[in-house]
Amino acid sequence: MHRTPSVDNVPTAGGIGLPCTTYLARQGCTVYVASRNPGKTLKGIEEVKRQLAGHPNSGPVEFHQLDLATIAGARKSAQELAAKVSRIDIVVANAGISMLPQAELSKDGIEKSFATNHLGHFAFITGFLGRCVRKSIHFDVERAGVVEKTAQEHGESRIVIVSSIAHKAARKLDYDSLQKTVPGETLSALLSTFKLYMDSKLANVYFANELDRRLQERGVTNVYVNSCHPGVAGGTGLGTGGFGRVGDMIESILRPVTIAIGNTNADCAKTQTYMAASPEVREKKVHQQYWEPTWSWSNRYVSCQQANQTSLARDQAEWKRLWEFSERMMEEKA
Repeated sequence: MHRTPSVDNVPTAGGIGLPCTTYLARQGCTVYVASRNPGKTLKGIEEVKRQLAGHPNSGPVEFHQLDLATIAGARKSAQELAAKVSRIDIVVANAGISMLPQAELSKDGIEKSFATNHLGHFAFITGFLGRCVRKSIHFDVERAGVVEKTAQEHGESRIVIVSSIAHKAARKLDYDSLQKTVPGETLSALLSTFKLYMDSKLANVYFANELDRRLQERGVTNVYVNSCHPGVAGGTGLGTGGFGRVGDMIESILRPVTIAIGNTNADCAKTQTYMAASPEVREKKVHQQYWEPTWSWSNRYVSCQQANQTSLARDQAEWKRLWEFSERMMEEKA
């Protein structure tokens, strides 16, 4: 992709995944939209296909079932997709949830935002990778997964983890707190959900950095793993309807403001699309970077560029700590 994707005629209902799907399909990619909600997603895919009708070189768009809420479900979904495709050139992980009360944990016993935003993606993406990454052994083709094989046979593969600028406000991850409930729907409990969201977004950056480091350490240098902030997408529904009366009251105040000053879903899909498809990533060997969009005075997308990571986000000991925690969860639950 040699230029910023056009914003014209792009479906935006439901989040940033469908605009990203449209952008990539217009480049000729076969796109699998992985989602837990087939009814809603299939309607979105039909809208994408209508928009692609005027682009004869567009690639096909298909639905794939994925529920990130459980480790076993996410890993099973990865295995099913890997079994029916011969190559995976690009993985864009942009699903996310927030503002859920911690009175109830996920089925795996983890706070739900962290379970979906990090562990589900970890289980899904590592399901496409070989034992060289998962078991800390040197790469060879017999142990390779479909992503490494694609890079070997076709020159490169890419993994883009969509984080958030909110990760910069996170503190050191507390793994014990992720496995404890916080009863009630008080303002204090609501504020803790913001912290949990920031934690999950910091984990996204850790995961991208550590996965790329492990691949390179084992001789796989043409799988490019990076993370990004999409923008403030007021139209995604992220953080809505999950926290009872206190959350509803705050949401009624903040949601109109977010929509008014936020960015469009179509614009928020552009940074992840650029990292997924731009030649710059390959030509400049972009690894372990975190990118952010830049905006015009009218709050429209202009471009994207590398942004500084915080000292906490750059802490390789913390990358490893998260990876080891995630692997233990895989062993217990998958």
